[in-house]
Amino acid sequence: MTASKYRPSLLDWIGARFARLSTGLKMLFILGIGLCPLGLIAVLASIESARANDAKNISEIQTALELKAQRLDAAVSRAVLTMRAAGGALRAAAPDPALCERTVERLARAQGSQWRYALFSDDGAALCSSPGFAAARPMAIGFNSPTSTARIADDGSSLTLLLYDQRGILEGVAEFDRANLERITRFPNTAGGYDLEIGDGARTLTLHDGFRNTALKTTINAATPVIGDRLELRIRAGAVPITAAEILIILLPVLMWMGAAGIGWWIVNRLLLKPLVRMQRAVASYQPGDRHLDLPLLSTPAREIGELGFAFDQVTRTVARHEAELEAALERQTRLVREVHHRVKNNLQVVASLINLHARGATSDEVAAAYAAIQRRVDALAVVHRNHYAEFEDNRGVSLRSLISELAANLRATAPAQASAMQVQVDVDSIYATQDVAVSVAFLLTEVIEFAMLSGARSVVICVDQERADVAKLTIESDSLISGAVKDPALADRFERIVTGLSRQLRSTIDRDPERGRYALQVAILDRAERPGETSERPFRSPPPTS
Repeated sequence: MTASKYRPSLLDWIGARFARLSTGLKMLFILGIGLCPLGLIAVLASIESARANDAKNISEIQTALELKAQRLDAAVSRAVLTMRAAGGALRAAAPDPALCERTVERLARAQGSQWRYALFSDDGAALCSSPGFAAARPMAIGFNSPTSTARIADDGSSLTLLLYDQRGILEGVAEFDRANLERITRFPNTAGGYDLEIGDGARTLTLHDGFRNTALKTTINAATPVIGDRLELRIRAGAVPITAAEILIILLPVLMWMGAAGIGWWIVNRLLLKPLVRMQRAVASYQPGDRHLDLPLLSTPAREIGELGFAFDQVTRTVARHEAELEAALERQTRLVREVHHRVKNNLQVVASLINLHARGATSDEVAAAYAAIQRRVDALAVVHRNHYAEFEDNRGVSLRSLISELAANLRATAPAQASAMQVQVDVDSIYATQDVAVSVAFLLTEVIEFAMLSGARSVVICVDQERADVAKLTIESDSLISGAVKDPALADRFERIVTGLSRQLRSTIDRDPERGRYALQVAILDRAERPGETSERPFRSPPPTS
């Protein structure tokens, strides 16, 4: 069962994005969140204030509408009483046009408006009416019916009041025009305008049409029954839920919230973060070897930042002092190592010279050959040491190309007379090895070349090819290595024991090919390095020596 692949959660994603922000933005964000409850409280307070204002406006408009409905009911009640009294007086007196005119005038003065009236007798004849008002007599409605009823004209221009007696006989008709009704029910000082109308469910009499809905205005609808609950007085008005002063009070905490967050961010960014950024740039520009740290002038009230800069400067001075001491110690050590190498090189040269002097005074060829063999090995060690000393400055190891080429030339120069025609060919890649490997390789090649010289070989071919980054293959090919080519068994046995021991020092095994006369083994090397003027495309090949 394989474990499911981890998927980052939303919190991980938010945390990763938040970590990428600068410290100033993080501080601004944190201050904003910390002060956000103040803004939330202000918003909730504004909502509650708007609701309270709406309720207050609705209550005020409803109260005012009921007052206007009471005024209209009172006007209608006065009209009914006046019409009944005038109708009774006219029915009791003899018909008289002058009496009718005076009655109409008294009705108008009683109502205080230019309403039109018509009074009827019991038999349905018109007793008196306002000038120009010819009201048609409706049918009787019967007993136990309402004593009065109100109707809205079909065109919605007026309101007609029909007055009946207890027998259901029409006593009078009163017509209330729109202008007079609007005057009775007017709402003075109503902000934003209003619509006012009287309706009976089928028809509507518009008294005022002035409502205009705009932004930041709440529409309020209210209604109340009038004229004996037979009609309904309806209003639609607009009210401002919140005033400019209340808006300012609401916005003040929000502005304070934004101002506090902005001021806090400015203080942190200006007095803390910017000095730290300048100090960070100065520290980043510091290079190893600089004697002191060039700190900028920090004008900040934060004493800790100044102390931090001073501490950085002290650390850089301490590091510079220690680096100077290390450089001096390294220089002394380098001089000492060079002196040691120089003395070793001189000692090897002295040993080689002494061996050469003793070889010249040898009384027999065997002694001279022994001195020559010893001198060749001392020369091999000197060549390794000289190449190691040449590469000491770069510390890249010993160049096998230079080592083997110089070693082959030295061995060729010290060859005995019977081996003067032997050729030594070198084909080596540009590779490097440690001093221990170089010494073993030098001694191995010295033994092989000397064995070839003593065996009468015609040539020796040496190849070193890099196989991997840390391994190279050393191949030696000579006709003296062919099986049966050497007639002296003691010489061959000693040679095999020596090269086997040297291969063990190289931690490798010799791969022998006696039919072709080839020995091959692997040697450890360092990473390949190219020097200026050298190329690895074609390996170096030393020309065959001339006789």
